[in-house]
Order: sequence, then C-alpha cells, then structure tokens
Amino acid sequence: MLDLDLMPRKLPQQSRSRETMQRVLDMAETLLVELGVDGFNTNVLAERACVGVRAIYRYYPNKWAILVELVDRSYACEREWVGHLGALKPGDDWRHATDRMIDGFFAGASSSPSYAVLRAACQVSPQLREVEARNVARFEADVAETLVALGMANEPRRLRIVAQIVIEVSGRLIDLALRADNPVEACLVLGELKRMLHDLLGPYLPD
Repeated sequence: MLDLDLMPRKLPQQSRSRETMQRVLDMAETLLVELGVDGFNTNVLAERACVGVRAIYRYYPNKWAILVELVDRSYACEREWVGHLGALKPGDDWRHATDRMIDGFFAGASSSPSYAVLRAACQVSPQLREVEARNVARFEADVAETLVALGMANEPRRLRIVAQIVIEVSGRLIDLALRADNPVEACLVLGELKRMLHDLLGPYLPD
C-alpha cells in the first residue's frame, strides 16, 4: 500500500481541469529530463506549466506524488509498446510474438526521453521503488498468464520464476541496448535477448 503522501489527493473532474493536469504532467516529464530528480520541484513546474502552485497542490501533495504518477504513466506506455499479451493463444508463433514485443518495447523506449530517467530514478529513490515493484509484479502476472495460454504447464512456482526472469532479463538488456554507442550494437544486444528468451521458453512452449 502506497503512503498517502505519494498518492494524488483527488482526480480532476472537469474537462478543463483534466487538460490542465495533463499539461502539468507533460511538463513534469520535460523537467525531469532537464533537471533530474534532485532538481525537480513543484515551484519550477508551476512556472513552466503556467499554473499556480496551489493548483498543483490541489491534486498532488508533493513532488514525489507527481513522480509516482509519471512512473505509472511510463508503465502504461510500456504495456502499449509490448502490445496486448492477452491476445496470444495456443498455436500462435510465440517466438515471432516475443521478437515483435521486444522490438516494439525498444522502439517505444527509444522515442521516450523520460523513460531512462524514470527507470534510473526508481533504482535510487525509495519513494519510487515500491511503485516500480508494484508495476513489475503486474507485468510478471500478465506474462505468467500468457505463458499458460500459450501452453506452458500451470505450475505456479515455476511460472512465477520464469515470468520474473523474462521481465528482469528483458529490462536489463533493453536498458543496455538503449545505452549502445550505435544502432548496430543495439541490434546485436536485442538479438541476443531474443535468443535468450527463445532458449528459456522453448522447453515449456509447443512449437
């Protein structure tokens, strides 16, 4: 359960308020990239978003609550980059699907200036670590459910471990690909990730 100081106070109801908060969050992402977590604060955000500080505090108690919202938005984007896992079914070419998901995730992360910054922030900020863990757990549960749908035996402990490995290895190697010096090296890293996942899942999924 998240600390109340890390949760929005309320959600904007009127369309104008929702548009204002969307603008605030978009600017928050921009500032996070520019200033980092330590330099990010609500006063600068209010000034750059052209709103009063009180308007921000009406919805968010502090800067950490805003950053939590940004992390949640980032994970929502990650799900879009991966595609709808629940659409996979027995008989589908799971290797092709896995490759497509990796490519989609990398393309999305590459085009998102805030993705790497938020990832790094979650590693060093206790306030964000729980949020990341919650979202990763949801991702792992989705992967486990998809593996069962594709034909893997429903052994809860093994499913959990395999799903954790899929998420952990994919995250680490996609981060490595994002830091690559050139597109050729990034492609090589992604190719190795695809091969690793094929080898990991091959014994459990039908051809």
